[in-house]
Amino acid sequence: MWRAVAAASAPARALCRAPPPPRRAVSVAVSPAAGLADERLETRVAGLGPGQPVTLRAVAADERGCLFQSCAHYRADSRGELHLGTDASHGGDYTGVEPMGLFWSLAPAGMERPYQRLVPRSTGTPMKVEMLVHQGHSLPGAIPGTVVAKAEVERWFTAPGVRRIRLKEGGVRGSLFLPPGDGPFPGVIDMYGDEGGLIEFRSSLLATRGFAALSLPYFDFEDLPKVMKEFKLEYFEEAARFLQRHPKAKATTIKEALAKWEEKNGQKASEAKEVKLYGQIPPVERMDESLSTLVNCEKLSLSTNCIERIANLNSLKNLRILSLGRNNIKTLNGLEAVADTLEELWISYNFIEKLRGIRVMKKLKVLYMSNNLVKDWAEFVRLAELPLLEDLVFVGNPLQEKYASDQKNNWIEEATKRVPKLKKLDGILVIKQEEDEEGAN
Repeated sequence: MWRAVAAASAPARALCRAPPPPRRAVSVAVSPAAGLADERLETRVAGLGPGQPVTLRAVAADERGCLFQSCAHYRADSRGELHLGTDASHGGDYTGVEPMGLFWSLAPAGMERPYQRLVPRSTGTPMKVEMLVHQGHSLPGAIPGTVVAKAEVERWFTAPGVRRIRLKEGGVRGSLFLPPGDGPFPGVIDMYGDEGGLIEFRSSLLATRGFAALSLPYFDFEDLPKVMKEFKLEYFEEAARFLQRHPKAKATTIKEALAKWEEKNGQKASEAKEVKLYGQIPPVERMDESLSTLVNCEKLSLSTNCIERIANLNSLKNLRILSLGRNNIKTLNGLEAVADTLEELWISYNFIEKLRGIRVMKKLKVLYMSNNLVKDWAEFVRLAELPLLEDLVFVGNPLQEKYASDQKNNWIEEATKRVPKLKKLDGILVIKQEEDEEGAN
């Protein structure tokens, strides 16, 4: 009888049991929903089942209507949530923890022409990206599962107060973007890849970050060359000069460059034997008096800047190697300050035509001065006044190019006649005639 009563009461207990809580609706939240295109996004999904597999997909269209998309496979955690900043993708267009993976992996959709780039052509309107959450894992290019949540993101390329000025200044074409305020601001020239035309979105973003940014096209725009074949370097020089002289733009000072170097290297520049200040953004224009702090420096690199004059080396009493390649230097004046110690001078890709002043460099052993403007022997023979010079790189100067193109003349032979102490010229070991004869005997 007791078993019968217990059996009869079981359905009653089932009816009294509380129902399971309803599952939350699936949601995807992207923060910020509208912001600058170079800002990192936080993407979170909630309301999934524990361990539930989903595919996250991003879809965007360019100004021409070309569709771009990306996808990644995720699994919800035990709470039915996932966070792209901490959770790893297990497949799709990328794997691993990639908070911005759905954006950098955007590629033309299957029906579009392949190998296109998603390049914003307008800085005044946002790029709208739709973020979708699909059931299950679907491969790239396959039909995805049911959409369970979606959100839209706006990626802007400018901020309020940024000014855009279209340029037709002499031969220079492009757009200058200036930050809000009076300035002056650090100046940057932005040349975008091999796409051609005027592409402004990076310059606009740089201006939102406090830079005076010149977006400089160099072919397939207005009266510039139609194809990327031959360029006049004077065009780029004119653009650099325009930005240098603009009242809203400023260069990096040596003091600022040294401060950045110290922060990066965790060392006082005044105690360092080697200091690298090459490729500053914006570039260094002046070798100012802040160089006087480098009293222990033996190797100083200032290459790939916009320096026009060698100066303020008087306190560098230990300097042995000086790198000044890829600047705008026109003369060697100023080197006399380190004449007693300098053994190597790297000064290729400048605008040096005359070698007056080189004779004071009595300790100089290595001179790399390719791709300058020396064009006659009268200047070249000044190098013979350097008693220790043994390694010279001179290729790319008009004088060398003239002899290299003339099959009747031997550049190496002609050059070493005039500077007979050279052991290496343009990377080639020099074998003297008298040494050959001694070997034969």
